Amino acid sequence: MEFEDEFNFEEVPLKLTGAVQQEKPNPYPRDLESLPKDVQDATFARLKYIKWLKQHLIGGWTQKNLAPLLVEMPEFEGQEKPKWRTVASWHAVYIKAEKDIHALIPKHHRKGNRQTRTDTDKFFELALTRFLTKELPSVASAHQYYCDQIDLDNEKVIGEPLKPLTYKAFKNRIDNLPQYEVMVKRYGKRLADIEYNKVMSHKRPSRVLERVEIDHTPLDLILLDDELGVPLGRPTLTVLMDVYSHCVVGFYLGFQSPSYSAVRRAISHATKPKEYLKPTYPEIVNDWPCSGKIETLVVDNGAEFWSLSLELACEEVGINISYNPVGKPWLKPFVEQFFKTITDKMLSPLPGKTFSNMLARHDYNSKKDAILRFGTFNRLFHKWIVDVYHQSADSRFRYIPSDDWSKGYAQLPPAQLSQQDLEKLDVVMCMSKEKTLRKGGIKNLHISYDSEALSLFRKQYSAKKSIKVKVKINPDDLSYVFVFLEPLEQYIKVPSIDAEGYTTDLSLIRHKIHLRFHRDYIQEKVDLLGLAKARQYIDEKIKEEALLLKKIGSKTKITGTKAIARAQGIDNTQVKSIATQPEIKEVERNLVDLQPKKDDDSWDDFVSDLEAF
Repeated sequence: MEFEDEFNFEEVPLKLTGAVQQEKPNPYPRDLESLPKDVQDATFARLKYIKWLKQHLIGGWTQKNLAPLLVEMPEFEGQEKPKWRTVASWHAVYIKAEKDIHALIPKHHRKGNRQTRTDTDKFFELALTRFLTKELPSVASAHQYYCDQIDLDNEKVIGEPLKPLTYKAFKNRIDNLPQYEVMVKRYGKRLADIEYNKVMSHKRPSRVLERVEIDHTPLDLILLDDELGVPLGRPTLTVLMDVYSHCVVGFYLGFQSPSYSAVRRAISHATKPKEYLKPTYPEIVNDWPCSGKIETLVVDNGAEFWSLSLELACEEVGINISYNPVGKPWLKPFVEQFFKTITDKMLSPLPGKTFSNMLARHDYNSKKDAILRFGTFNRLFHKWIVDVYHQSADSRFRYIPSDDWSKGYAQLPPAQLSQQDLEKLDVVMCMSKEKTLRKGGIKNLHISYDSEALSLFRKQYSAKKSIKVKVKINPDDLSYVFVFLEPLEQYIKVPSIDAEGYTTDLSLIRHKIHLRFHRDYIQEKVDLLGLAKARQYIDEKIKEEALLLKKIGSKTKITGTKAIARAQGIDNTQVKSIATQPEIKEVERNLVDLQPKKDDDSWDDFVSDLEAF
């Protein structure tokens, strides 16, 4: 069946009730995360088998060359090792598709359900729950428990008793489980990663963007709010460093803890052209030409780098992730050296330096002596990267980053992202969730999303009242989501249903704060009107705090400002003050109804324990 012919947006007029303009569809191609989990595992296994063989293969992809290697090759993603002819055909398809991972996707997910089912599956699941524990029970003990549960059930049932699987069949089902996930449950993630993930050794790259290192660091600097002049705390810097040229290809600066959100913003900044530079910072003399597709991204073992969304997104745009083993920082030396360079050559003379070494502090009070505002530092940091660091020789006069980039770019320029690639990047770098599509659209954290196109799809393709769909969420902007339509194999952009204007410029962290405030203080149904009231009350409280901070100056101890900065999303992409708030439309009830029911004005209590994302 050709679904595309049945659901043709060009042939079906989409009319919005009460609107002058028609809503135009905005399809986006399928990404790896929209596939079933077993298909994702099989696809990644094929890719890893090809890469492993390519590293060890001498000669062509023939039986003579491949057969000995297949004996030595480990299993990946719990998938059985292929025959030589199979893996050779995978490689041929992969090369023909210009190394596009989509060419390796198995087609089995289009077929009917062929998974073996038995009438004792529920007892197998019970036994599996006992098997996947840190106590490390044996397969034999799990099988005995499985048989015992069936025997107990047979006593209650009149008729033919259930027949349990033999020990061999039971063990085969255990062995066919994704072994990485089994090891995570039984031994923990760290040992599972060491056992099953490939680690690439460091070697000198031969071109720009062949190898890029990424890492975070809290800067040894206390920065002030742009408008109020109060200390916000130490910002966290995420940097991507090109190993070939030693150039900074992208960064993200904000008050969030290291998270997937910071990583995705830094990668996006690195891959896109820096067209904003001259209009925003006219005092910068030189260009910042670093952009393009990264070949290999070198990361450490931080939790934010082990995100499945990050791995899928990087593979989607052709970025290979190389995980450094624990305790081997020398495999990621360039970004570590850059952090030291920042501290020694840029931060040393700046007021507000915190000093990592306690003995170096003496009588210096970093908060009291801080006079540098966040917006000013962001401007200075841009200029220092482009006009100072990129133009300066290293201490041994071996290279100048900008010159090495120019030479490498002239020899073999990196592939640039097309407009289609940029749009695709915006989708694949979003957070992924599975949501229920029903009448009225999709709901996520009490925000509803719907469109004429989504409603039309549900009418034509959903025989059930509700279906599960893959949804991509931008944590920086909750005013829309991307919804994957399985029969069409594409995403569409769906806006929020928001008559109150609540989702305008709304980030995920701010929304979670509003939900928490609503839960703690407002004993009403959670809806957009109630959330708008919570948002308005919080905005008013911040304005009151801003007036108070202006009056008390810097002599009084001030707490909670870093938490507010994190909640407000103060970073290098949208520098603003914690006192600056977007206006909220008038709501039906007065703020008097929103007075707190308990005495708790600490912003840290609202923000500090919210999980990073």
